[in-house]
Amino acid sequence: MRAVKDDRLVLTTYGRSSGFCIDPVEKKPLNHFLPGTPTLSFGTAGCNLTCKFCQNWSISKAREFDKLADRAKPEMIALAAERSGCRSVAFTYNDPVIFLEYAVDVAQACHERGIKTVAVTAGYISPEPRKEFFQHMDAANVDLKAFTQDFYQRLCTGKLDAILDILRLR
Repeated sequence: MRAVKDDRLVLTTYGRSSGFCIDPVEKKPLNHFLPGTPTLSFGTAGCNLTCKFCQNWSISKAREFDKLADRAKPEMIALAAERSGCRSVAFTYNDPVIFLEYAVDVAQACHERGIKTVAVTAGYISPEPRKEFFQHMDAANVDLKAFTQDFYQRLCTGKLDAILDILRLR
């Protein structure tokens, strides 16, 4: 998802999506954020966890860029949401912290049109990029997958403490 190009680390999936779908916002699942409204959902490839039970494995762990068939500039996503009657755009299917730069640019384009943004995330992100990411999100669902460190290490190859840290934020 990232590569070195001209001595810089770049996001290779910028502007590329595994697909777009209009969902009810409750599917994110959010019940008290713009209830009863549609949201334009999309994701890219890549995830920072490797959950053995992932329902989006074929999307989030796509090894071939051919699976990222849809291309869209941030402004086009905001316009598509507006034209479709969506009051929000949801970054979902894979963890949006993986495509932080693209998610932030899409969020800014959405906000310019009065469209809200939703992050569906595992919450596995370091403090510095976390600040930047969440300052552009209007709502988030942090998916706590289990309550033990052993579970996170064995089944997700992550650390529970990192997720608990984000859940403690206000």
